[in-house]
Formats: sequence, C-alpha cells, structure tokens
Amino acid sequence: MMRVGRRRLGVTLLAVVALTVGGCMPAGATTQGKQISTLYDVFLVGGIVVAGIVWSLVTWSVLRYRRRDGRLPVQHMGDIRIEAIWTAIPLATVLALFAMTVITLNSLDAVQPGGVNIRVVAFRWQWQVVYTDAGVTDTGTPENPLQIVLPVNTPVHVSLESLDVNHAMYLPAFLFKRDAIPGHVTSFDIQITEPGTYPGACAEFCGVSHDDMLFAVKAVDMATYEAWLAGRKSGASAAPAGSWTPGATPAASPAPSGIPAPAGSTAP
Repeated sequence: MMRVGRRRLGVTLLAVVALTVGGCMPAGATTQGKQISTLYDVFLVGGIVVAGIVWSLVTWSVLRYRRRDGRLPVQHMGDIRIEAIWTAIPLATVLALFAMTVITLNSLDAVQPGGVNIRVVAFRWQWQVVYTDAGVTDTGTPENPLQIVLPVNTPVHVSLESLDVNHAMYLPAFLFKRDAIPGHVTSFDIQITEPGTYPGACAEFCGVSHDDMLFAVKAVDMATYEAWLAGRKSGASAAPAGSWTPGATPAASPAPSGIPAPAGSTAP
C-alpha cells in the first residue's frame, strides 16, 4: 500500500508541475502567438492524459499480476484486439496532433491583406527598422536600443534580414523567434492584440557583444501610431504631446560606423 501511495503521489506531482509550467507560459500577445499557445495547451493536456494512462496501467498490472506464491502468473500469448487497440490509439493521437500542427503553421505563414510594412535589419550589434510605407528609419545603439513602434489590431508585414552574420529576432511575449540570415530575406506577418511594450533580443550567438542586441516593440492604437509617424516624417524630435512618455521612443540615428544603411531607406 505504501508503494501504491507513493506512485499516486508521483503521478499527481507530475501533473501539477506540468500544469504549473503551462500556466506560466505567456498566452501570446499576437494573433499568431495565441494560436501557438493553444497548440501548446493541446500538447500539454495530451501529454498529461497519456502519462496518466501509462502510469495507471503499469501500476494496475504490477499489483494485479504480482507474484504471491513464487509461481509465475498465467502467461497469454498474443491478443489481436489488444494489439490493435494499443496500435490504433497512439497512431490516431499522433496523426491528430500532426494535423493540428500543420493547420497552425499554415495559419502562421498566411499573408494577411492590408496593414503596414516594415523592414528589420540585424547587424553586429543592434537593429534597424525601416517603416517602408513612410520612408522613416530608426537605428538602435547598444546605449540606446531600438524601439519598434507598431499599431495594434493591424497586420504588420515584416521583412527580416542580416547585414553580417546569423542573428535571430526573439520576442518572448509573442511566442516567436525567427532567424535573420545574411543574403536571405525572411518575410512574416504579426498582428499585436494588446497595447504595451514588449522586450526582445537576438537569440543567436553572434559575437562578443551579442548581449547588446536588445530591442523592444511598442504597440499603440492606430491613431497614435499615425500621429507619431507623421511627426517623424515632418522631422519632429519628439512624439505628439500626450501620446508617449518623454524619451520612450529613441530618436533616429545613423547606422554604426562600417555598417551601411539598407539600400533605399531614408532617415527623417
């Protein structure tokens, strides 16, 4: 009985830990992130169910067929029904999870109509964003990391690239990471659902100052975004009154020495 109690306690603790870890994971601050979070939840619940079934059957088999008098229990050789069941159920489970994963990936890769366009360029050791619809460019520095201003509830079409080595654009709150590869443009869409400031970083070791490659995404309503962009296009040095905390948005700066600005971009 002591062993049974310990096994049940172990199963319970495993389930509690899994649920706790799942609860600590961000829900996703974008439409795409919420889809990823939902898929993670399905995998988590499926894993808990499978673990519970396996532990229960193993415990039951050990207790039901344990040796009591030194003799082996009656041996059974083959059962087509049982073998069919334990083959069909895992196969159906794996196929269902695979189908859900493919559907989610296709949804994440879908290009949404309308929205705004930006170009993000990674270089050692910071980031540059070009608001291609407005011809505005912001470049971060290690002392003043880049802050990308984006509207909420609007599709954002992102083109990501690198000027030197492999980097990775990582936004934990978006449940998102995408590599920036020299000579290759990676395109994807995001749609932020909640206003706020979301920190990000380079998640690919790129050299001695890799830890300086921080940035943030500032999500605001469309009216504030358009007013801020209009101010930047007109050469205003500060955001429109009442829309920002002073100093929250770094001013545009040229690319660091030796790193050319992306072709076709213009600083305000």
